[in-house]
Amino acid sequence: MWYVAPEENLESVKIVAVTESGCIGETYDGYAVNIGACDASPGEWVTAAVDQKAKERAALMNPTS
Repeated sequence: MWYVAPEENLESVKIVAVTESGCIGETYDGYAVNIGACDASPGEWVTAAVDQKAKERAALMNPTS
């Protein structure tokens, strides 16, 4: 098994849901990401660390993007 370190960048994300496992945000380019615990409400914009490799994997799994 290979260890793949996350490559995180700070991005502005719009909070779309607050769940038990953290806040779910949508990036400017349309990816849903779990940013962990936050004090925001749905519709608010926050700056969060987003794993770029997770976005790459999501793009590979979605042939329409």
